[in-house]
Amino acid sequence: MRQTSEVPFLGRHEEMARMSGWLDMAAGGEPRLVVIDGTAGIGKTSLIRRFLAGPARDCRVLTASGEELERELAYGLITQLMRQLPGTTGAVLPDAADGASSGTAAHDPVAVGAVFLDALGRFQDQKPVVMVIDDIHWADTPSLHALTFVLRRLRVDRVLTVLAIRDSADPRVPQGLHRLVQDDSTLRLTLQGLGLPELMALNAALGPVSLPRRAMVRLRDHTLGIPLHIKALLQQFPADVLGHRAVLPAPRRYEHIIAERLAACEPGSRRLVQAASVLGMSSPLHLAAEVGAVPEPLTALTRAMACELLEEGPTGTPPQVSFPHPLLRAAVYRGLEPSERSRLHRVAADLMVDPWIALQHRVNAAIGPDRQLAQELALFASQQSANGAWSAAASASMAAARLSAEPGTQARRLLQGVEYLLLAGDVSQAAELEPTIRGMVPDAEQHYVLGHLALTAGRLDEARRELAACWDTCDATTEAETLRKAAEQMAWLCLIQGDAPRIIHWGERGLALPPGERSSFLRDSLAIGLAISGDYEQGMRSVAHLSDTGRRDTPEKLDGLLARGMLHLWNGQLREARRDLKDAFDSHRRGGLPYAALVALGFLTDAAYRAGQWDEAIAHGTHAVSLAEDTDQTSILAVVHAVTAYPLAGRGDFRAAEAHAASAAEYAQMLGDVNDSAFAATALALVHRARGDQEKVIEQLSPFLSPEIVHRYGIEEPGLVAWRPLLAEALTRTGRTEEAQAVLTPYERRAAERGRPLEQAAAARCRGLLEEALGHAEAADQAFLNGLRHCVQGDGCWEEALSHLAYGTFLRRSGRRRNAASELEAAHRIFRRLQATVYLERCDRELTACGRVTVRPRTTWHPVLTAQELTVARLAVQGMTNQQIARELVLSVKTIEYHLSNSYSKLGITSRMGLIDKLPRDV
Repeated sequence: MRQTSEVPFLGRHEEMARMSGWLDMAAGGEPRLVVIDGTAGIGKTSLIRRFLAGPARDCRVLTASGEELERELAYGLITQLMRQLPGTTGAVLPDAADGASSGTAAHDPVAVGAVFLDALGRFQDQKPVVMVIDDIHWADTPSLHALTFVLRRLRVDRVLTVLAIRDSADPRVPQGLHRLVQDDSTLRLTLQGLGLPELMALNAALGPVSLPRRAMVRLRDHTLGIPLHIKALLQQFPADVLGHRAVLPAPRRYEHIIAERLAACEPGSRRLVQAASVLGMSSPLHLAAEVGAVPEPLTALTRAMACELLEEGPTGTPPQVSFPHPLLRAAVYRGLEPSERSRLHRVAADLMVDPWIALQHRVNAAIGPDRQLAQELALFASQQSANGAWSAAASASMAAARLSAEPGTQARRLLQGVEYLLLAGDVSQAAELEPTIRGMVPDAEQHYVLGHLALTAGRLDEARRELAACWDTCDATTEAETLRKAAEQMAWLCLIQGDAPRIIHWGERGLALPPGERSSFLRDSLAIGLAISGDYEQGMRSVAHLSDTGRRDTPEKLDGLLARGMLHLWNGQLREARRDLKDAFDSHRRGGLPYAALVALGFLTDAAYRAGQWDEAIAHGTHAVSLAEDTDQTSILAVVHAVTAYPLAGRGDFRAAEAHAASAAEYAQMLGDVNDSAFAATALALVHRARGDQEKVIEQLSPFLSPEIVHRYGIEEPGLVAWRPLLAEALTRTGRTEEAQAVLTPYERRAAERGRPLEQAAAARCRGLLEEALGHAEAADQAFLNGLRHCVQGDGCWEEALSHLAYGTFLRRSGRRRNAASELEAAHRIFRRLQATVYLERCDRELTACGRVTVRPRTTWHPVLTAQELTVARLAVQGMTNQQIARELVLSVKTIEYHLSNSYSKLGITSRMGLIDKLPRDV
């Protein structure tokens, strides 16, 4: 057998060149992503090492690796990366939620991602950063969600991210990260086996005897050119075996190679390496030494490094040790005798400060079912779920299931773990367990979890069947908590489909059961169901127990807050709506329901749009879309994409608005939901109206006049989605007045019955347009005045601007130019502040026809600034530092600096003081 010698880097010249080009772009402030995929042993890690030693040698480097044994260690991957960033040693993640006992386990991916993004921004000050993550498919899901959050927010950062994965379509990777991997701007390199010239060079480098070309061809065919396998064969077998044996041997397991290398080490180094393998891919040197009982750790580390078994981690305190490759760590770990592996885990458990990590070591030390440990894990899962730490709760619950001896207890804990995964947004891992769940003895709990999983995945019919079966199969042994959660999911399903009577039914049915320990959507569902069925007052009474302000630290103080915000929104009370929806978003993110937080942020976007706070609306909307995609919350994506398109359409950013509207339509079709389709169609109709294409508005919205839709779904409720006034206006402007009358009349009636001022204002504006088209000048005049009076009663800045424009245009056509100019100037002021460019141009034309010359003050309107630049500049004017702005918008400091620099250049200023003159605080 030949001795190991240094192996040259072979082939991969094209891949190296393309990665170098991507690095050049990243160094110039265009962050880039490279994904390298290929089977195990194909050379992904070797390519990365060569890249780091060559083109990236002058960059700052962050490295981390996923590990199969650590998939359930929340934020293990992110912690690896954070430990390499200056000033983030030790407790690198933000403080845990109140009452949490698990350190990093209790965090939410967005909070973790924000901290990492902030540290990464500082790390790139001097040199570009290359962030390498190997075996991404083995990384823990919370880390992948946080990483996705970070990658989506690198805008002008000098960061090249390199991900290595066996299969870029691996279902264990969250959908948000999949979308980044498949994006056109991502460089995807799929590695194939080495060619014959490279294999000949490898053979020459590894041994004194070169195999003939014929033998190397056989070897290549036998191994598919995979470098790891070929290297193992060349190292393990003599030339006559490889060159003459009729049937080539299979490569020996990689563990054998490492075992030989480990056996050659002196005892102290061997114990250090073995202890380190128990602790993970990297660990503090002193901790590995204590676990392995190594008296001279530095000496042991030096010798382990000489044997190429360990590497010294980044310089810092305390010193770190790490394995060069996950395969190496796995080989050492699996090579331990079972009794020794269990003993080392028990030692490690006694040394851990973090209770969750200690529990995991005890789990790995267990040799079979352990009733006491399983109970501790189940208790820990319950504690974490009470704090909204769903990922940690899921991991603990599933570990408890594995250690439970009784089949019934094991099934119950596994089902609980799957529910926690769904609440954490880890849909892919939950879906992997679906066949196991279906193999269980059917009962109410099993039906509930299957229904929850189907609903989260957008399979609405299946969800309805399973959730109904939960109630149909319940018996005296079924816990009330199971039925309460099933009612909650059924109410959510009915809400998605706009079935108001069934929303109310399931909300009341669930609330009739004993209250649960966590937040519930039942009270929200009941209030929303009452409101969209026309009983707004009763809906508000159902949430009358809530205070206007204060900490929402119990379900009693939180449940129903989201609904109250939505009801305020639909009733035109936009100030109260924004207050409640922002509070609901923040509170649910701290420990409530993730999907409720996203619903709150989506409708907060709508409220800001209607109130004329368009910078805020765009910021909230893009944030909501990002969070929903990053955490695979499919059921809310149609709405958040749609409402994000609203202000973009108003500003004339048609490309972005159409992209969001198209995504909304795609998700609505996936769910098969009319209500979501109405949101999506309304978003696209707003784009068409802004462009002046009334025929396309009609084309988008006419399908919702179908009797089946009109009589079955909640989109008829005024204030929910404004498709009827849009359609009535378009029909009027195209001369189809009879159809416009038929569309408008029921909307007017319902808006009046509900007493909703902004909907009455929109209806009156449309009535004025229709009466004008019919030649009824007096009726039109009265309708427009009624609309403006309704605007005063509500908080609707945007509707007020549209009403002023419509009335001013009518007055100008009627020959009352002076009165017209007054109305048009009022509209002009609002359009200018909103940067509603298309409407502003129409207003300008009308004012010009009135004999007025409009001047747009540069101090109050800056069409040269992008939406993101204006948002950043607005926060800077308020006195926030770059770091505070970065945290507020969840962007890197580098991105904030870039936007401010662009703003200074466009506005002809050099400092923040200039911004104050160009951009007053009230803008």
